[in-house]
Amino acid sequence: MSTPSEQVRNFAQHQADQPFTAPPRPRRPPTNGTHPGGVDNSKNRTGGGFNPKVGLTLNKTVVQGAGTVGGAGTGAGTGGKVPGSDFMSNEDIRAFCEHHRKEARNGATELALDSDHMETVLRAIADPNGTLGGSRARARRVTRWLKKAAAARKAEQKCFSALYATFEREYDSNLRTVGKARSQQRPTRNFNWQ
Repeated sequence: MSTPSEQVRNFAQHQADQPFTAPPRPRRPPTNGTHPGGVDNSKNRTGGGFNPKVGLTLNKTVVQGAGTVGGAGTGAGTGGKVPGSDFMSNEDIRAFCEHHRKEARNGATELALDSDHMETVLRAIADPNGTLGGSRARARRVTRWLKKAAAARKAEQKCFSALYATFEREYDSNLRTVGKARSQQRPTRNFNWQ
C-alpha cells in the first residue's frame, strides 16, 4: 500500500508520460436547433441565453353619452362630439374653445417640424445646374406653403383664445346672473366731496 503523497507523485509522473491529445472535433457543423440534453447554439452564440417573454396588454374603455362604448372619444359624456359643442353654458363654450385651441397648437407644431424636415431632405437633391444655392432655393420655394399652413394654425390658436375672451367680456353681465360663472364685484367709487 502506498501513501497518499506517493499516489500523487505516481499520478503526476503518469500524466507527464502521456502526450496531450486534443478532443476530436465534430464532423458536422452545429445546428441551430435544440436536441434533448443539448444547447441552442443560436442563443449561446449571440449571448441571448436568457430571454424571458414579457407581454403587456392595455385595455381602455371609454363610456360616452348614454352608455355607448367607443374607442376614441373626444370627451367624456359628449357622445363623440367636440367637447362643449352644445353651447348651453359658459363651461361648454370654454371647453369648445380650449379643445380647438389645443388642436391648433399641436397642428402648428407638427406642421412647423414637418416643414423643417422636408426642407432638409429637399436640400440634399441637387438642382439641374448642380449648384448648392439652387437646391436650397428650390427647397425653400416648396416648403414655403407648409410654413404658411403652420402659421395659419398658429393664428387659429390665437383666434380661439380671443373668442373665449370676447365671449366673457360681452356676456359678463349675463354670466353673473346665471350663477355658474365667477361673480365679480364691481368696484365702488367713493367721491370725497368737500
